[in-house]
Amino acid sequence: MLYRIWLFRAAAAGVVLALLALAIAPARAGERIALVVGNSNYAHTAPLANPGNDARVMAAALEGAGFEVTTLLDADLGGMKQALLRFGRQLRGEGVEAGLFYYAGHGVQVDGENYLVPVSAAIASEDEIDLEAVNVNSFLRVMNSSNASINIVILDACRNNPFAASARSAARGLAPVDAPRGTLIAYATAPGDVALDGSGANSPYTRALAGAISAGGGRTIEAVFKAARSEVLAVTQERQVPWETSSITGDFYFHSRPAAAAQPAPVPAAPADDIARKYQLAERIGTRAAWQAFVDAHRDRPEDFYVLLALEALAGLEAPAPQPPRHLPLPATPAYACSRGRFGTVPAELCVSSHLAPQGRNAYSGAMLSDGNARTAWVEGRADDGAGEVLRFAFDGPQQVSRVLVANGYGKSRDIFLKNGRVRSLIVETSAGVRQEVVLEDRDGLQELRLPPLGQVTWITLTLSGVYYGTRYRDTAISEVQFR
Repeated sequence: MLYRIWLFRAAAAGVVLALLALAIAPARAGERIALVVGNSNYAHTAPLANPGNDARVMAAALEGAGFEVTTLLDADLGGMKQALLRFGRQLRGEGVEAGLFYYAGHGVQVDGENYLVPVSAAIASEDEIDLEAVNVNSFLRVMNSSNASINIVILDACRNNPFAASARSAARGLAPVDAPRGTLIAYATAPGDVALDGSGANSPYTRALAGAISAGGGRTIEAVFKAARSEVLAVTQERQVPWETSSITGDFYFHSRPAAAAQPAPVPAAPADDIARKYQLAERIGTRAAWQAFVDAHRDRPEDFYVLLALEALAGLEAPAPQPPRHLPLPATPAYACSRGRFGTVPAELCVSSHLAPQGRNAYSGAMLSDGNARTAWVEGRADDGAGEVLRFAFDGPQQVSRVLVANGYGKSRDIFLKNGRVRSLIVETSAGVRQEVVLEDRDGLQELRLPPLGQVTWITLTLSGVYYGTRYRDTAISEVQFR
């Protein structure tokens, strides 16, 4: 069965709070509960620039609308699952009027099902997505069992698939999801399209929707999303069309509904019109002085939607440019033979200090370490037991490496595994200055080396420092090396 993978990015709201803030409390009558997840700093794929900014804006809008907002930023798989579990239990409390889920971060769609991707996910193959990510449909089933009068799910989809290299077939956009009973699901753009991230501090959709929510009372939820859609169409010149699917039947208001049968009195020009105009002027100028003048002029309104946006823009201008990590120069280790390969998810040039000469059809060079075949092996070529031999992996540029896996010995058969030497210990060194000796188990199959976080590196060396002796040969072998 062919699988198709799509990327979606969902813009979320919120400032960083600890996971312990998700503690369950009995729901109060008419309680509004929101869970916001924002994932930016991915360890194994491209980080996202705007989720943090979008989070602060949307959190303020939801809190202004009476929601008790729990936020979770840069969550790993365990953190996301725990957050969703506790949120679902809150929704099953008594007297819950509304539950709202907002997500910012990477996601993928596999064979018609969407997944939220934790920052720790290392997806080398689409078959691993069920183990590395959170299934949206499973979470929707949890929300469907809630006691809330209305459930709201908002996803802001954008960017290309960061895991496209592991996909057998890729395309744009999200797959549509049927809204469970009493649920509205909102997308930043129509199914199959890709949303724009915008050139400012926030995505067009997040900014428009947060503004529409904050605009005041008297508008149903459908009118709020319609207003956001109109603004996004205008800002993006109709390249992005926000989309909703709904099964709700009653009316829901983010702010107080209008008084019944009341005649509208003449209303002076709203102050919000003036602050919005001034914000747009500061945005067009775009300098630190312009943003500071806007903030200074509205110090009496620190929680205003536009003031929060301006503070975020000002912080972005003031933030110092991140300094690239420093790397040690590539060591001048003996390079008997070099070859290129893909070691797990990372391409690299491998240079080995020695290897055994070919024997018939059997080759023992460093290229055997990246061929994905445990029945082949690199075998060192010195006359002794191999202690001191070096494998030097040079990457094309800085690579985020969190796991190193080694298939010890010559795994062609159990007999050959035992006849040849295996690695007892390795000294691992990296361009970031890590140096640690690790002990390997005397078994075949991949095993993960117990290492501290390696971070971004440009090279890694593995030096044999101890061996398990073979029953017949003094040569020491390794079948595979993988970085993830």
